[in-house]
Amino acid sequence: MRTRAVLLLALTLACATAAPRLARHGIDWTAADDRWSVHLVTQDPTGRPRVTRIWLAMLDGVGVIRTGESRWAENLQANPDCRLRTLGVDYPLRAEFVTDPAQIAKIDAAFLEKYGWQERMISAQGHQHFMRLLPAP
Repeated sequence: MRTRAVLLLALTLACATAAPRLARHGIDWTAADDRWSVHLVTQDPTGRPRVTRIWLAMLDGVGVIRTGESRWAENLQANPDCRLRTLGVDYPLRAEFVTDPAQIAKIDAAFLEKYGWQERMISAQGHQHFMRLLPAP
């Protein structure tokens, strides 16, 4: 029994540390939107990758994200190039900050539609940064 537990732990650690593959094609936003959460990989000021689990919604055929004051938002302000990681694959993208109030309202509505009552709890904390995720140049 102990041997099985050790093997299971080793397998779990190996899977958790396996390097993600870089996508060979563009992201399928519908498939990404089916996930409850995804990982966003940004670059911190020292150049090291920062991986953050985030919620993602889809609006007008592309992924949208938002946050309050966060390190990853600061990272994207300094360098909008990022990767969206889902199911072990990294998709290179570029974050475009949204400031138009009508678009911000649509992004909020997309999150409310996807996440329901959980979204109401999170949105009470407030968001200052709204972004569209576009293909990397």
